[in-house]
Amino acid sequence: MGISKMRQRLGYGAADMASNLIWPMICTYLTVYYTDALFFDAIAVSVITLASKFIDAITDVLMGIVVDKTNFKGGKCRPYFIIGALPLALFAVLTFSLPSMVSNNKVLQIMLAFITFNLVSTCYTIVNTPLSAILPSLSADEGERNVLVTFRMVMAAIGSFCVTFFALPIINNFGGEKDLFSYAWAIGIFSVAAVALLVFSYANTREVVKPIKEEKIKLKDGIKAINGQYILFVITMFIYLLGFAVKQAGVFYYYKYYVGKIGALTPTEIISIQALVTSISMVVGQLTIPFFCKLLGKKKSSILMNIIALAGNVIFIFCGANLIMLCVGTALVWFSLGYLMGMRFALLADVVEYCELKSGIRAAGILSSLDSFLAKLAFGLNVTVIMVLMQMGGYDSKALEQTPTEKFFIQLGFIGVPIVCVVLTLVLFMFFKFDKELPKMKEKRRAELEAAK
Repeated sequence: MGISKMRQRLGYGAADMASNLIWPMICTYLTVYYTDALFFDAIAVSVITLASKFIDAITDVLMGIVVDKTNFKGGKCRPYFIIGALPLALFAVLTFSLPSMVSNNKVLQIMLAFITFNLVSTCYTIVNTPLSAILPSLSADEGERNVLVTFRMVMAAIGSFCVTFFALPIINNFGGEKDLFSYAWAIGIFSVAAVALLVFSYANTREVVKPIKEEKIKLKDGIKAINGQYILFVITMFIYLLGFAVKQAGVFYYYKYYVGKIGALTPTEIISIQALVTSISMVVGQLTIPFFCKLLGKKKSSILMNIIALAGNVIFIFCGANLIMLCVGTALVWFSLGYLMGMRFALLADVVEYCELKSGIRAAGILSSLDSFLAKLAFGLNVTVIMVLMQMGGYDSKALEQTPTEKFFIQLGFIGVPIVCVVLTLVLFMFFKFDKELPKMKEKRRAELEAAK
């Protein structure tokens, strides 16, 4: 049974909103939970997050293969929204609570932290690899895909906003940053909402576009679909995501230890203000996707947004504790991020289709799984980068005030790394060509189908 376009748009967006009630909590607060509540040192935190990426490399590829081999009545992708919903919520809560239950044994704490982090990451893969792979199946119309991506990213931003705006007050209400279980209460509340949203997404999406060949794809066939433009795409997106991921991982430390109080405003209140600016800017950026795509095209508009992101990050170098300038820099950075996050999924759908038309193989699951893995690798390396920089600066989680050297290294992570990544992304975007070739290939394919009738 068919559903309306609006229902499908809301359903598609709801799945990413669910993910963004959980994953930003992990990206922003898991490190704080490890360092400030469990008192793990920087080396332990880095090992937990970085070593987990090797497991991700396996689980992401396996999930891509599973998706491509799936042939459920409900589709190849959407059934996993239901399958992964409860496990994702359960392990999200356990990630922030199970290590706290053995507070008298540091080695066991670290082992449990490693296990739970990998379990929640695997459950995230179960939901999000199909979510990325499903877009080419939802619509064959490029304009409708852009609209779908806009809904996805706006609703994802709303989910992120709920975390960035409400998480810290919830944590403080249940005992504060150093409490062993306050983070579990916060993620528990968000997880309940995430399950409901994933159920809604399953009920309101339909996979209507069929592949060129109806067959189960093997890993070796999926690898054959990979070409130079796909490799360029995933490398570019990895570098770009790494820059923003490092910035996100440093938000708490930057405002608490580098900016500090601004007048009567505490760091917690400043973070809440920045969260509001961040969310509004991301939504505005995502809403402009159809406009800028039509005006400039996907490639040129993405280059423009990278330039805006660069300008926003440069502002942070000079603004110090000036709240207005902090808000301006935040608005520019996250406006461009909102746009580029949406554009990433639109470009992924295009490059997957490009690979299919080039090879005759639709391996959306496998191709999306590699992109998903590199995205999670970026959000694993971000913790390592921040922890290494903070360790170099001499971070002390028990100190109320950090040294000038430590403040410099926090600033280096929050500003310096994102600037380097944005510049590299700008250069790599210049080599994209699938955006020009894809329309010609689609037209050729349509002509072939007409001739075959």
